[in-house]
Amino acid sequence: MAKELFMTQWFSQEMLLAGETLIKRLDESDAQVQAAFWLLEDEEKTWQLIIVSPLVKSAGPRNYYKLINDLNESASFEEEVVSLHDIHVAKASHRIVKAIQGIRDTALWDGIPWLNTRLGKNFINGVYFEDLYIYRMDRGPLAHHISDTVKQAA
Repeated sequence: MAKELFMTQWFSQEMLLAGETLIKRLDESDAQVQAAFWLLEDEEKTWQLIIVSPLVKSAGPRNYYKLINDLNESASFEEEVVSLHDIHVAKASHRIVKAIQGIRDTALWDGIPWLNTRLGKNFINGVYFEDLYIYRMDRGPLAHHISDTVKQAA
């Protein structure tokens, strides 16, 4: 099995690359990743790789974690992987995703490249985050989910 990456409170190049590799493998497995980002939790000062997919809702989080575990186990021995302990799979209703999607129709959305972007010590739509590295934040599918949620609430 591959080497699990040791997490610190500082964002490292190893974390960036291990997350990028996992997302690429998930894409190759048709895991429907709509958003993926590292989030530094303010209170615990620990990083979590958040992966958002509609499969988390339809197939269940346990199955999605199993897919990630299988991909990690298939990694080469020298390769560093993100431990399941440091990964959180989520639906599009995750607080950060909802905050970011709330600005999708504003100039701020177009003013920030939502791909391979780091944002630190920020408030977006009233949601604070200590540090954030965004690999991907798909506008279309997530916006569709948000509008469906609003319709269901009405």
